[in-house]
Parts: sequence; structure tokens; C-alpha cells
Amino acid sequence: MPLELVISDLDGTILETEDYHRRAYNALFEELKLAQRWSRQDYSDRLTTMGGEKFREVFDWLDRPEKEFEETRKELYERKTKLYVSLIVADLEAKKLPLRPGVARLFGELGEHGIPLAVGSACVKWAALDVLRAALGEEFVGSLAAICAGDDVSRKKPDPEIYLLVAERCGVAPEHCLVIEDTAHGLQAALKAGMTCVATPSELALEDDFTGAHLLAESLEVPARIEVSTLQGLLVG
Repeated sequence: MPLELVISDLDGTILETEDYHRRAYNALFEELKLAQRWSRQDYSDRLTTMGGEKFREVFDWLDRPEKEFEETRKELYERKTKLYVSLIVADLEAKKLPLRPGVARLFGELGEHGIPLAVGSACVKWAALDVLRAALGEEFVGSLAAICAGDDVSRKKPDPEIYLLVAERCGVAPEHCLVIEDTAHGLQAALKAGMTCVATPSELALEDDFTGAHLLAESLEVPARIEVSTLQGLLVG
């Protein structure tokens, strides 16, 4: 079965960014003059609560009338996202945040083999674009077959909607797609979409259950270098 499209998650997969979300939440809590702070374990425990839904807990801390929830959630989500992107871009510009091992190499090799690459991220589109540009450059972003983000879909991972949308926009059948993910809910989204999935756990997802992954590795370089031929072999298998 030929490999016709590789779809990469962004947070935790291209960059080790999951802890930047935690830091952004804590910066937001400080701005709101809240006493709460999330430790790494606190945030890890909330990873399966996607996107703006984490703000139900934050809203309860604010003790505001329930009728204000939707408006407040939107405002807090937008502010937290701006904080998150600013933290990442600053560290990328300062060379403090490298790509995860093997990412640049494999992405380049996909291009050499003529295999399209797309991104499917839970981030809102503008944030995903800003991070991708800072990490990999404008030329790379322009070369992507598609970029689908959280505001393109109504249901978040582990629902398969985002990966099915990427495949549809690229005109590729799901069975010819391979996803690179870093969390269990991302893996489940890929599997439910009928796609092959390589899992390279991020720091905050090391304890996740990756049962069902077609390949589970520490990174795209460890324990063995994952080549384009490796990905192609997973579909054949």
C-alpha cells in the first residue's frame, strides 16, 4: 500500500512544547491574580482535556455567574494562546528550543521522495502558523500540503475529525496516510481515522498508553533512525 501523505501533529511532536502550554496557563493565572499554579504533573493530568475546555476549571476559580462562561472562556483562551506563542517564539529566536530529534531530517527526506507533508494541530490556525514559521521558516510553511487547526474542526482529538479533514483537503484516502503523534489521544485520533500512526511520546505523555501504535519510538532518531522507507514499510505491513 503506497504512502501518499504524512501528517504531523505540532505540539510535542515537531517541538517539545507541551510544557509551554503549562507555563502560559500559569502566566495567565498570575495576570488574573489567581493563587493556583499547575505543576508539570497537574498539567499532564489535564492533557486529555482539549483546548478551551480546560477553562471550565479556571472559570470556576473566578467565581463568576454561569451566564458569563462562554464569553469568559473565549477571552481566556485567546489570552492564554497569545502567551503561549510569545513564550515559544522568544525561545526559538534565542535558540533555546530546538526541533525534536530527526524532525528536520525526516521532513526534508519526505520532500526529496516527493511525499507530501501536512500538519494537523489542536492549536488555533494563527498560533500554529506563527510557531511553524518561527521553527521551520516561511518556505517550509509554504511547502506544506495542508495545515488544519483546532478552529477548522468542531471536535478535538481523540476524535478523528482533524485528520480526516487533512486527508480530504489533500485528496488522499485515509489508508494511504501516516500520522506522527506524541500523545495517546493523538494516536487514537489517527487510528479512528483509519490511518497508520508513528508515536514519539513527548515529555508529558511518557506514561500514556500507546497500544495500537504501528511504531513507538523515543524519537525519530532513537532507538533507530526512522527513514522514509521505514514509514513506507509500515503501510505495506
